[in-house]
Amino acid sequence: MSDYIEISFRWIFGLQMIFWGLNGFFHFVKIPPSNPTIDAFVTSCNETKFIMPTVKFLEVLFGIFLILNFAVTMSLAVFAPILFVVTGLHVFHNPRPWGILGSFTLPYCLLVLFHAESLLRLVH
Repeated sequence: MSDYIEISFRWIFGLQMIFWGLNGFFHFVKIPPSNPTIDAFVTSCNETKFIMPTVKFLEVLFGIFLILNFAVTMSLAVFAPILFVVTGLHVFHNPRPWGILGSFTLPYCLLVLFHAESLLRLVH
């Protein structure tokens, strides 16, 4: 049973990462304005012409890896700083962060719990 739950969260999180990563390149969904601090940060990342494309490429690549059940531990490790920044920005600068926390942070945290043993081996 827990295998099915893990697979479900891997697919939920992986598909979201692929979708939003591709959206960063093709802009098929317009992202509504957010808090000015968040918008300024995103604009700065876009203006570098390096940071945002790199993050979006990593989201697509490692989102695919999660769906294919390939290098799951590495994928979770790569997503850690991305989720840290996204979650932090929304917790501290979005008066209603629940959409981000529920759709991105929660599935990621549950995947980390499912793969905690293999992630801890990376540290040792």
